[in-house]
This record gives sequence, C-alpha cells and structure tokens, in this order.
Amino acid sequence: MSHPLDPLSADELENVCESLRNAGLLQGARLLSMLQLEEPTKAALRAWRPGDPLARMARATLWDGTEQLVRIALVEVGGGVRDVRDAPGVFPSVLALDCDRAREAVRRDERLIAALARRGITDIDLVHIEAWSFGSAVPAGIDAERRLVWTPMWLRPEPDSNVYAHPIEGLRTIVDLDSCEVLLVEDDGDSPPIPMTPGPYRADQTRAEVRLRDLAIVQADGPSFSVDGWAVSWERWRLRIGFDQREGLVLHDVRFVDDGRERQIAHRMSIAELVIPYGDRAPGAQRKQAFDTGEFSLGIFTNSLALGCDCLGEIVYLDVAVADALGNVQVIPQAICMHEEDHGILWKHTDQTGHVEVRRSRRFVVSSIVTVNNYEYGYFWYLYQDGSIEFEAKLTGIVLTTAGVPGAPSPSATEIEQGLLAPYHQHIFCARLDLDIDGVPNSLLEVESEPLPAGPLNPEGSSYTTRQTVLARESDAQREVNPFTSRYWKVVNADPRGHLGGPVAYKLVPGAVTWPMASPESVIGRRAAFMYHHLWATPNRRDERYPAGEFPYQHPGGAGLPEWTAADRSLEDVDLVLWHVFGTNHIPRSEDWPVMSVERTGFMLKPVGFFRRNPGIDVAPPSGHCH
Repeated sequence: MSHPLDPLSADELENVCESLRNAGLLQGARLLSMLQLEEPTKAALRAWRPGDPLARMARATLWDGTEQLVRIALVEVGGGVRDVRDAPGVFPSVLALDCDRAREAVRRDERLIAALARRGITDIDLVHIEAWSFGSAVPAGIDAERRLVWTPMWLRPEPDSNVYAHPIEGLRTIVDLDSCEVLLVEDDGDSPPIPMTPGPYRADQTRAEVRLRDLAIVQADGPSFSVDGWAVSWERWRLRIGFDQREGLVLHDVRFVDDGRERQIAHRMSIAELVIPYGDRAPGAQRKQAFDTGEFSLGIFTNSLALGCDCLGEIVYLDVAVADALGNVQVIPQAICMHEEDHGILWKHTDQTGHVEVRRSRRFVVSSIVTVNNYEYGYFWYLYQDGSIEFEAKLTGIVLTTAGVPGAPSPSATEIEQGLLAPYHQHIFCARLDLDIDGVPNSLLEVESEPLPAGPLNPEGSSYTTRQTVLARESDAQREVNPFTSRYWKVVNADPRGHLGGPVAYKLVPGAVTWPMASPESVIGRRAAFMYHHLWATPNRRDERYPAGEFPYQHPGGAGLPEWTAADRSLEDVDLVLWHVFGTNHIPRSEDWPVMSVERTGFMLKPVGFFRRNPGIDVAPPSGHCH
C-alpha cells in the first residue's frame, strides 16, 4: 500500500479472506457477498503523510445461509477481524456462485425437462438459462422471506449461436438460492413458438467487409500523463483512481493546479446505482427490474481489456483484484484503461485583422467496461483542459428478447425479427458526487434563466436574467431538470472568494435524462424511489453510500435517499454530496439488432467563478502543422 485510498490488492484480499476463515465467518454455508476497502475518513486522510502508518481496513459483507443472516465484518489487513455486526431482515447481493448453483438445479428439474420436451427440446445442454433477481411481487404460495431468483431461458441451437435470437417464451422457474430448490416451474402452456431466425454478430459469422484505412494514434514521446501506483498526473490535473467491487470505477481526490496551487474539486465520484426497469407486460416479465449495481455487484463483472480494441492510443492499464463467494481471489488484468484523446478544438478566434488563434483540445480518459448478462456498460470519465469534468456511460451489447406472435401488435415491445420482441426498458443511473469545491464546507444553489418583466428593464421584450435559489435543506434539493429555464445546480464555497469577490463554484450540467415510466406505487417504484428526482443532495455521511439503500435485494422499498432525506437536514455550509439521476428510455429499433451500437448518457461538471479566466488560455499552440 502506498496510499490509504489504493484499492485492496490481491495479497491484501487473500489476507482478509484468510482472517475471515480463521474467525469462522467464511466456511460452509457462510459466503462472502462483497469485499470492499473501508475508506479512511477525510480527517484521517488530511492528517496522513507518505510514510505514515495507517491501518488498512476491509469491509466484508457475508451471508450465512444456515441462519439466513447478513453479517458485516471489519477486517484489518494483517491484523484480523476487528468487528462483526449482524444486519437482520435484509439480503445481500446475489453471488455468481448462487447463480451457478441455481442454474444447475434448474437443469436437473424433471418438471422443466418435461416442459422443454413439450416444446420439442430434448437436450438440456441447448438451453441457456439466466438467474435474475426478483423485481416484482412474489407469486402466491412462495415464501417471500426466502432468497429467490427466477430463470428466463433461451435456446442455443448451435454452439456459437446468439442465444438472444431464440427466447423460450412462457417457461421459467423460481429457485431458492440457499436450498437450491426449484420452488416453481411456471409453464404458460400456449406460448408463442421459439423464433428461429439467427442473430449472428461475430466476425466469422458476418461478412464484415466494410474496411477503412488504418488510423494510427502515435505519441512518439509517450503519453502526456504519468502514473504512480494509483495516482495520476495529466496536464494540470491530479487525481487517484479507485475501484470498488460494487460500483466499479471510482475517482478520488480530484484536483486542478491553478497558478502553482493544487485546488480540490472532488473527494470521491462514482456511479452508485444502475437500475433497469422493463416495461414488458408479458407473464412473468414484470420481474425484469434489475439493480445491476446493488443486486449484482456490477464491479465484479469488469472486463479485462486485454483482448479487444476498447481503447486506442498510448494506453496505460491498471489491474484490479476481486474476491468471490468462497474467498477465492482473482486478478482482472487491464481492467481500467487510461489514455488521451484529441477532442477537436478547445477554442478559436479570428480577429478583425485576420489574425487566427486556435488551440486543439485534448482530454484525459479513464474507463472501464462491465458485462452483465446481455448488456455492456462502459464508464468513461473525461478531464478537459478548461477545468471541466465529464462522465459518459456507453451502453451496448444485446437487447433482451422475448417471443411473440409474428406480426401481432405489442404495446410494450418492438418486433425486431419475425416473432422476436425487444421489450421497452430504461437505464437509470445515479451518480454519487462527493464534491469538495476548494475543500469544505460547501452549499448548493439552483440557477434558472427567466425573462425580465416588460418595462424599463426589458423595453424590447428580449431581456432576461438569472435567478439563484439557495437549496437550504434536503427537501429543497429534490429537483428535476427543466430545459425551459436552462436550470442547473452549482456547488459553492463562499470562503475563499473568487478574484471578483464572489463564491467559487462548480456547476452540474445535466445531459441525457429520462423520467421513470413505472408508477411510484409499483414494486420497482417503491424500491428505486430515488429515480423520481434528477437531483438529490445530502450532508456527507459514511453510511449513506447507495441511493436505494445498502441492501436492495428483495427489499420492499423506501430505503436510501427517501429515508435519509426525511430528516430534512441543513445543506448550508456542510460537507455536501450531490446525487444526480440520469439515463435513457430505450425503445428498441430493428437497428439495435443483433448487437446494439453504443448509446450515450451522462453529465458534466464545469467551473463557475472558480478560475480567474479560462484555463484554456494557458494551452500552447500546436507545435506543428495540423494537416
């Protein structure tokens, strides 16, 4: 360990898992759900200096399948278990081991085998089965106190088939994850036939004849950034890269060097939740309401970028380590990619004499990609030379599919091949932004543009002004995007002041947002209630990390942001956290098949009075011609 915020290394994870085994917490039916760095407090970080000792703590979330109980253990690396507490009445995130065992139980179930035979399928090895969290009311007769998954399935007629081209409609099971008992086989009987039009997308299955000449990104002197462990310096930016088994990619301690002085902008930024509500009304399909972050621990599905062309240029990679349910540690090589990109012009002006000044814009990119069943999510953070920060989620992969009667109208899905339906759905993200604008404390303001009243201040009817509102309490800060007033929000620090005497600030500029189609009274509406506001704000608390609560799996709802903000705490001059909800409403197109081109959503953070002038002025002209 070279810094307290460094992700837990493989050796540290091994040590922690051994401590859990020695304490009897990880054995038999006692499984490891999640293993995370217990990040030091801000006070501890401020006091720490390189070379100082600092105990490295891990937070282990464990599931005791025998006692049906979640336990949370704090473990000191090299020092053993320091604390254990029970968390009754909740379920942990589902484990890969759980899903493997559930699928095997389903494959052995005679009722399912018979139901498949009635559909002409006699080889269970041709059936692709997935284990999904339960996103709707549990059917009558099933004990909702059990830890459950349900299993949609698809046919794989050939070893390299795109399974999502062949959904087996009207057949699914419900499985108890702890007993591995198939509680129910649901067979709707008269179901649509299995669509059999292939959906090839691999290079060896398609013509893939469209070729361009090579585009080479060459940096003969190497990249312009340096990496020391998990610390990165690029241009005037300083930051630390982090990784979390639940959230995936994290940015820590983001600073900008302004006139030789490092100025803090953010302590920690991550995507704290991703929920995918489906609008499919087919029997059983209402359960497709997945929390990919909170229920599946999105970070553990991080891709190794070693085999693809996910990044282009002079690249530096970081490996990450994760632990599975049994405490086996795995290193994901080249999990995080860092590189530079040309991003068009940064600024340009041609004056009255014909003199031209232009600067190219270069941006620093930190990215990772996860695969959760059919979908891929790329998380991309961009740092710009004008002091701006951008987050972009890139959505790709294969749309989820069901089967229908060919040509029949479907009010909640798109027919993308004969009888093959892609249900309507949404991808709703929640960013947790622990901003420290020139340190703390900070406050939150809403800024809107509005016309001035007709009269002396607006004689021609075209004058307008801005109105700033202090969002003083949590109830004030539950807000929605308003394009009619160009609404944005800014986090301000009133001390120190900017060069003209005003507060220094960064503003949150929303990008693509959506509004949840699910009713707030629905099961998913109650469980993901955070999605009904585009902005929330809270005072920073160590135990308030996830907008739907720490344990959303089969939770009835109300946890997380709605519960915390009910206290209506003050937001003035505090250590402030912004929660920004954004995303996409995906009405599938035939062009999304057989694989979906990247869909983008995200937001920006831009300085407002933070700098004396445009930091881009200090960027040198290009050293050579640009032709």
